[in-house]
Amino acid sequence: MRTKKSLLTSMLMIALLFSYAGFAQEEEKESYGMAQIIYIDAKVGMEEAFVNAVKSHNAMYHKDGPYAAGLDVILSGNEAGWFVWYMGPCTFTDLDNAPGSGVHADHWRKNVAPNIESYGRQEYWRYNNKLSYKASDEEQAISNIWFIDIKRGDYYRFKALMGKIKEAYEKQGTGNISVYNTQFNDNDGRDVAIVWGMKNFAEMDDESGSVKDEYEEINGEGSWDSMIDEWEDITMSINSQLWENDIAK
Repeated sequence: MRTKKSLLTSMLMIALLFSYAGFAQEEEKESYGMAQIIYIDAKVGMEEAFVNAVKSHNAMYHKDGPYAAGLDVILSGNEAGWFVWYMGPCTFTDLDNAPGSGVHADHWRKNVAPNIESYGRQEYWRYNNKLSYKASDEEQAISNIWFIDIKRGDYYRFKALMGKIKEAYEKQGTGNISVYNTQFNDNDGRDVAIVWGMKNFAEMDDESGSVKDEYEEINGEGSWDSMIDEWEDITMSINSQLWENDIAK
């Protein structure tokens, strides 16, 4: 018979396992889309040359398919001015055949790298289709992104909460909210990313995009405030940033 100590140890190991697995992927195996992103700081005064060089590089080696790439720029926060090069949506299997050494690497080194001051984060974000909602595929010029640190062991609560928020968006029938799970937990407060896509800055002044009414129609009067309380209980921190999308077209 197990002692109380060994039983507690086993339960703790199971809890930690499911906590990590919750961040990395959903329970059911299914096709998925993942974005590989690299933060890049361009040299001062070389920003335009950098963007043009990336545009040329992407057109040659990252035009379409799982290796399609783009370039965003961060507009707010302590990383404002940094660029984010991204590739995808792809899978880990796709990465085995991604453009790499040879002429691809030579082109980057000779044309893009001279305009770079330094490289920053390299991350892999998996799109969570079950928690995301897009009313349309219309191009979004601006992204409001929340990088969220979720309290360990509480991902199941976050997932349930986001499922209710998605239902509210579906009931409203407007807006774009995309949820991504980090694939490698670096203990840096970036467990989940929520992206709200916008056509322009003016949308940030438009309060009609709130889904509070729809949320309470589904879950009952006062449920919105209860959701906010639970959100505050399960999240440790939020790093909010504005990104301008696809600047190297």
